[in-house]
Amino acid sequence: MLNEIKLIGGLTVKANFRCWLENDRGEQIIGPGLYRLLTEVKNSGSLSQAAREMNMSYRTAWGKVKKIEERVGTQVINKTVGGKDGGGSELTSKGYELMDIYSQLKQKLDSTLREIIEEL
Repeated sequence: MLNEIKLIGGLTVKANFRCWLENDRGEQIIGPGLYRLLTEVKNSGSLSQAAREMNMSYRTAWGKVKKIEERVGTQVINKTVGGKDGGGSELTSKGYELMDIYSQLKQKLDSTLREIIEEL
């Protein structure tokens, strides 16, 4: 594995990190969990289905989305109430923007970590 370091005596350790984006008050906006939730919404078109895929309740998923929306000051998901054609959820442009920024940051950090491991 690329993030593994072999130590003297054969012990292998793995370098790892967690990253997230915060607002100017230090409140988390998006990290690995919300990124996955938004990805599931994007793929399924449903917050309910996304919650099921992540083994969480709809209420928990909705609470996480609402908390983030409060922290960024705008919607990240548009929700359509069910009916004859059923409901659904889709990401707003801000939702896509947050996912894109987080994804780019994570990819660059992963790449930098691999470079550091190779140097060690």
